[in-house]
Amino acid sequence: MPATLQYHRSSDETDKVALIRDMLALDRELYGDIGEDHLGGFDYWRERFAHCPESLSVARRPDGQLAGYFQFLPVTADYRDVVLTGDARDGQIPLAAIVPYGGSREPYHLYLCSMAVRPEYRGRSVASRLYREEVQFQRLRQSGSVRLRSLVSVVWSPCGARFFARLGLPCVGFDNDGRPVHGRELPDGEMPEIRVPAVHPAVMAVAA
Repeated sequence: MPATLQYHRSSDETDKVALIRDMLALDRELYGDIGEDHLGGFDYWRERFAHCPESLSVARRPDGQLAGYFQFLPVTADYRDVVLTGDARDGQIPLAAIVPYGGSREPYHLYLCSMAVRPEYRGRSVASRLYREEVQFQRLRQSGSVRLRSLVSVVWSPCGARFFARLGLPCVGFDNDGRPVHGRELPDGEMPEIRVPAVHPAVMAVAA
């Protein structure tokens, strides 16, 4: 059975070099050689974390191995539109498109850039927990006025497609490579709740 995981924000990671190395290695393991325009290089990520250190929800094993992460990036309305029109390249997002959390009063839009969970942890609610960690983080960010405006993402895998179905995040188009783009306006600033998968009665009977 996989070890119990520890969940925290990327801003709590003391060794950003190790975090970047672990992220890139996990992405290549799960998604293959998708190119630096989507993955981003080391220097790119170092600048990203310096500009917005809180952008990841991270799950690590007690031995330090990265078990998974979700990357929710706060972006401007203009860059949200870039995602919706299918032109986004996750390894080439300009810093000017990122809305840092520290002290900024600018409304922002969440772009779920990437999600990665090791195969041995799939089906164990790790993705759900990472998402709920983000929901809680965003609720704590809202102060005085609603600042979160929408949630957008691009589907890269069947696992991602099933996850967005659980969120009820509708497909609103396709990117330049034919991948589905999902998005939803969030007028009250609240991220959608994740749905509990339906269990077939026969499965329930076996479990009982």
